Amino acid sequence: MIWQFKEKARKRLAGETGTVIKDWGGRVRIALVFPNTYYVGMSNLGFQTIYWHLNRRPDIVCERAFYPDPEDLPEHERLRVPILSLESQRPLAEFDCVAFSTTYENDYLNMLRILTLSRIPIRARDRGPGDPLVTMGGVCAWSNPEPLAAFVDWFFLGEGEESSHEVFELLQRVREAERRPEAGREAFFRALLGVQGMYVPRFYDVKYHEDGTVAEVIPSEGGPLPVRKRRLLNTDAYDTLSMVRTADTEFGEMALLEVGKGCGRGCRFCMEGEIYRPVRHRHIDAILRTAETALQRGRRVGLVGACVSDYPWIDELIAALRARGVEVSLSSVRADSLSPGLVQGLLESGTRTLTIAPEAGTERLRAVIHKSLSDQRLFEAVDLIADSGVPSVKMYFMIGQPTETAEDIEGIIRLAKAARHRILQKRRDPKSLAELTVGVSSFVPKPWTAFQWCAMEEVRALDEKIHHLRRELRRVGIRFTHDVPKWAFLQAVLSRGDRHVSGLLELALGHRGDWKRAFREWPRNPGFYACRERPLQERFPWDHFEVGTKRERLEIEYQRAMGRLPERVVKWKASLA
Repeated sequence: MIWQFKEKARKRLAGETGTVIKDWGGRVRIALVFPNTYYVGMSNLGFQTIYWHLNRRPDIVCERAFYPDPEDLPEHERLRVPILSLESQRPLAEFDCVAFSTTYENDYLNMLRILTLSRIPIRARDRGPGDPLVTMGGVCAWSNPEPLAAFVDWFFLGEGEESSHEVFELLQRVREAERRPEAGREAFFRALLGVQGMYVPRFYDVKYHEDGTVAEVIPSEGGPLPVRKRRLLNTDAYDTLSMVRTADTEFGEMALLEVGKGCGRGCRFCMEGEIYRPVRHRHIDAILRTAETALQRGRRVGLVGACVSDYPWIDELIAALRARGVEVSLSSVRADSLSPGLVQGLLESGTRTLTIAPEAGTERLRAVIHKSLSDQRLFEAVDLIADSGVPSVKMYFMIGQPTETAEDIEGIIRLAKAARHRILQKRRDPKSLAELTVGVSSFVPKPWTAFQWCAMEEVRALDEKIHHLRRELRRVGIRFTHDVPKWAFLQAVLSRGDRHVSGLLELALGHRGDWKRAFREWPRNPGFYACRERPLQERFPWDHFEVGTKRERLEIEYQRAMGRLPERVVKWKASLA
């Protein structure tokens, strides 16, 4: 029955443009795998960028693979059909390397399922010369790879546009050492230690205190400590864009272009703003050069970045793209960096929804999370959007944040009602028809943030807050969306975990994704990772990495947010950082 999966792959290829098909002869064979469905994976700019960069090398063939669609998974399991690559429909076990691009912690179980379906041993120690090497890149790889250390041979820490070329040149040594393949692998792993941004878990032994916290990390074989992230210094030299177009993505056939890396806002809950330091903006000429490549396959372009509306030359860039007949969309906008020119350019490009993220319902809580946005500035942004004629406005908030009170929850309702009132006032102009949607997500204290010491709020309390918000907002005709707190809790366990979490993942794999049963049988308390406030002196599972932000600075920001440091002490410590 494998033919039906091959036929589905061929139909998907027929609906794409920009696909790269190569002969396998003499080339290093890389299976680039996104551990979610095709629809989700092909919407990911990082995944598309690495596919494009690797296939520009004549000595590499890089093919894509994805987690099965929901309707296909039962047949894969029942018939024991392995996961196939998209381009040549070959099983993953036939590749030299299986490279996961992982953006979401909740996809970790999908990674193990893909390996299992592909008949590749899930634990690195059980794989031999006849099995593919397994690597992983993406944001999850360099925020905290420890929960997956037992399963992955090595991790890419940092931006892979440059380092991936160096690593896969080394991989040639494995293929050339045909007489002693195991020796070739070990030489490859040791050589990786000399490439900045590579983390090879087998060369690091983790010791724990009796209370379960990390005591120390001991390197061997000359492994560097700390392991430093690879930072792309010249962003203009590496185009970041989605070259493969397909209608079967979140963005349709729109090309995605990156305007820069990082964000200088310093929101205390935001990991992306920390691990992408320093902020690096691409120059307009470089973006337009990339756009010319993208425009060979269509006129729609989406600009991507941590905060696109903060791009210093955003109005000039939009004007330059519009002058070329490009329809432009933005991945994110800030209420306090919106301008009439930007909104007008997006409207002319066919944008139907603009989203702003106050994050908190009161100015007090926004000050705690370092989101310097006043209610007045927020309402000015709502007015600007509604006046423009954009049909839909979305506002996003986060609940369960440190120091949050009932007043902050009521503040969300108050802000939403006031925004809706202003939008309805604009309806006196028949061209202004903007509707309002409020979205809410649960706060997860992430590594490398000022709130990494904080506890996540209990799931039951988060559910109660969502119920209250849904009831009050729907009562006045505001559309309401939200995440599922129990999945946010799982995300917290996986993102803040250590190597012991591998046992939880194996239990969930064995119980076919029944996390409730896995948690019940796991000998450890998941709340230890998710819902426990960490003392300042505790060593985190990710402290042996260096990603570009200093723990000392984050500690100062944390204590400032909690109101625990006199301002004079804060200034003195900041001068030393």
